Amino acid sequence: MISTIYIEQAIADHPRLTSLLERYPKAAQVSCERYGEVFNRKAQNFRLQKLKPSLIAARKHQGRLLPSPPEYRIGEGAGYYFSHLLNCLYDCRYCFLQGMYRSAHYVWFLNYEEFAQDIRELVAQGPSWFYSGYDCDSLALDPVTGFADFALDLFADLPAHARLELRTKSTQIRSLLAREPLQNVVTAFSFTPAAVGNALELKVPAIEKRVAAMVKL
Repeated sequence: MISTIYIEQAIADHPRLTSLLERYPKAAQVSCERYGEVFNRKAQNFRLQKLKPSLIAARKHQGRLLPSPPEYRIGEGAGYYFSHLLNCLYDCRYCFLQGMYRSAHYVWFLNYEEFAQDIRELVAQGPSWFYSGYDCDSLALDPVTGFADFALDLFADLPAHARLELRTKSTQIRSLLAREPLQNVVTAFSFTPAAVGNALELKVPAIEKRVAAMVKL
């Protein structure tokens, strides 16, 4: 699946990187100072890269959590959105990501602990909703990123007024099924009519499979 891994120097010794390289031992490894050197360079062809994306392992240095607009929220209190990945496994032709970034490569921010610290500081200020899945699908690459396990461990230890929404089109729910449900974590599946999905949502699991995943949860 991944044939080239770009490694930002700031996370070169990170244990999650070690696990990633063990998962893809044959992948070419390329070092970079900052992920933007690869991700933001000019004259990239998004459609060609989408055929075989590389993965860029990086650290999110700032702006890890951003305030969400009031109309974006689903509950009381403040709202924040964040992404542990940039870009998506799927190829929905209407998705804003296809015009937002120059590159189709995946950027994976490995520094979950810093995201967690930011979340704890915001939760201390009062009731809050946190939305994952703005710049990516929350669960599509979960077998690689282990994000769901980390997020569930985090929110299991936070006050009940800290709530997480995982936005997804994926059926990668194994890590969710392996543990007891949390009252403050919601998995939100998105759908379009079958005719639209078949025409425009390439690589996305069939509606029937996503509904089956919802039923299991």
